Amino acid sequence: MSDAHKELEEILKISLPENLVEEVIKVEEGHFDVLTAINTAYDLMKILHGDAGIYHLSTITGIERKKEFQVCYHLQHRIEEEFREVPINFIVTKIDKGNPKTPSMVDLYVSADYYEREIYDFFGIYFENHPFLQRLILPEKWPDDVRPMRKEYSWEQLKEITLNMARQISEDD
Repeated sequence: MSDAHKELEEILKISLPENLVEEVIKVEEGHFDVLTAINTAYDLMKILHGDAGIYHLSTITGIERKKEFQVCYHLQHRIEEEFREVPINFIVTKIDKGNPKTPSMVDLYVSADYYEREIYDFFGIYFENHPFLQRLILPEKWPDDVRPMRKEYSWEQLKEITLNMARQISEDD
């Protein structure tokens, strides 16, 4: 168990099962990254929410690495007696680029709804058990196989897709 792992457990006043945590990284004083795999992500998040009382999810970020996707849930743990917040980036790692799926956290954090839909829209990452995983931001006529935040698309390609879609819409009117 790393020093960062022990320090985070002391702050949260709970034990984080080592089999659920890939790594805990201390980003800076009072700010941590918690890395977990897809198959343990939901169970670990349930502990952070239920046992540690982390109720605030500020946003979710999709990340594309060379060989994988990651999803980062930006959490805030409030320590009332010290009047401070502890930022925790809960990062789901090793999401397969060929079949990108990860568990949804909507039943733990209602605020995850739109963020997960946005990441689905832009990256194509499927959030299992999401109650309404449908397009959120991209237009209805946007091609289903084009995920604009993926590195495989250049700005020029996305611009051309957008212009062609606008032409098609104006011709339909």
